[in-house]
Amino acid sequence: MSPTLYLDAAETLARNCVRRHVDRTGLTWDAARDRVAEAFGWTPGTLYNLLRGRLKKLDGDLRAGLTRYAIEDIEHEIAALTRELECARGLGRSEDPALARRASRLLAQAQALHAALTAGAPL
Repeated sequence: MSPTLYLDAAETLARNCVRRHVDRTGLTWDAARDRVAEAFGWTPGTLYNLLRGRLKKLDGDLRAGLTRYAIEDIEHEIAALTRELECARGLGRSEDPALARRASRLLAQAQALHAALTAGAPL
């Protein structure tokens, strides 16, 4: 994969991590971005530059921090969705079968993304 494609994939992955953090915490985009950068082991400016397309190189340490965080984040999301799905199924006949189907679909998407990340496939 070319350096440009690595940076594009890293930007997409990082943007998704920040978006999920915003959704989970209700923080502003900037505050969530800074917290996620810290969780990556990056300075906030590095993540800012990646998201703005200004980062010129993604070295091994930066890539490792990003992928470690993304995989753990997706694993936590899968676990949470699995618990929700089990609770929904445990209630017996769902009042809203569309909601159960949506939860199953989201779980399948999260599992597919996790499988792609752990297999090292491009995003």
